[in-house]
Amino acid sequence: MWMIILPLVFGYILAAWKPKLVKKLPVEAIANASLLLLLLVMGGRLGADPQVVAGLASLGGRALVFAGATTGGSLVAVFLLGRAFSSLGAGGRSSSSPAAAPPDLGQTLVMLAAVLAGFFLGLTVARGMLPFFTQAAVWVLGLLLLGVGLELGGASRAFAPLRQMGPVVVLVPLGIILGSILGGIGAARLLGLSWQEGGATASGFGWYSLSSVLITELHSPLLGALAFLANVFRELLAVLITPLVARRLGPVAAVAPGGATAMDVLLPIITRGAGREYAPLAFFSGALLSLAVPVFVNIFLSLI
Repeated sequence: MWMIILPLVFGYILAAWKPKLVKKLPVEAIANASLLLLLLVMGGRLGADPQVVAGLASLGGRALVFAGATTGGSLVAVFLLGRAFSSLGAGGRSSSSPAAAPPDLGQTLVMLAAVLAGFFLGLTVARGMLPFFTQAAVWVLGLLLLGVGLELGGASRAFAPLRQMGPVVVLVPLGIILGSILGGIGAARLLGLSWQEGGATASGFGWYSLSSVLITELHSPLLGALAFLANVFRELLAVLITPLVARRLGPVAAVAPGGATAMDVLLPIITRGAGREYAPLAFFSGALLSLAVPVFVNIFLSLI
């Protein structure tokens, strides 16, 4: 947690305190290179993880269904909330906010290529190097979030949209929770699982490590493995579609696909697609969802 917060806060303070110094730094170039490196490391971590590789054959299809259902459900819920409460801005970008660079297909393909290259690397020459990839991901993510902090600190009105939303900002993570769970329950019924198992699996909200451990301990290793893969796939799906969602459905909707990972891995991608002024919302939503994971997993499994 501190490796996420400290670089972000340090970058913000440095940019606000020494703006002339920060302007001389190639912040955008460093952030872009760090993002690709992070995606490469993410792919390597998956390829080097025997649990992921072993589960792809037996549970991969089911996990993809869950990932699609929970991501789609959260998107629909947040988008509809945005239409109901115009102050969320989900239907468009505020005229006073600086526009982010428009994402394109080429950007998505480059990100996908980085993940696939890392996966192949972890599956072959770097096989068995899971601890290395795990540690590398932490440091690369820290560097990337330092860049996000520098960008936020250089924008004096970065937090204005969050303040303008007021208490209604809580509806964003609540919408993600509701949409994810409904999507997970629907997927469970389609795959022959109970609605409680579907709700528990969806309650990972993208945080695959914690949710899979909890479900394995409270229910079964099989459902834990399914939850692990489903939330891994949700994260990868969010990496690919977040820029497109930001352009088509609006900046607030772009927070939805990443779920709990909006506060860390997806934060730089959301910032690039939606605009840096939405980074505080993404961090707030991701943090709240992270706290909600053990609560909702326990609630659903206690109902079985």
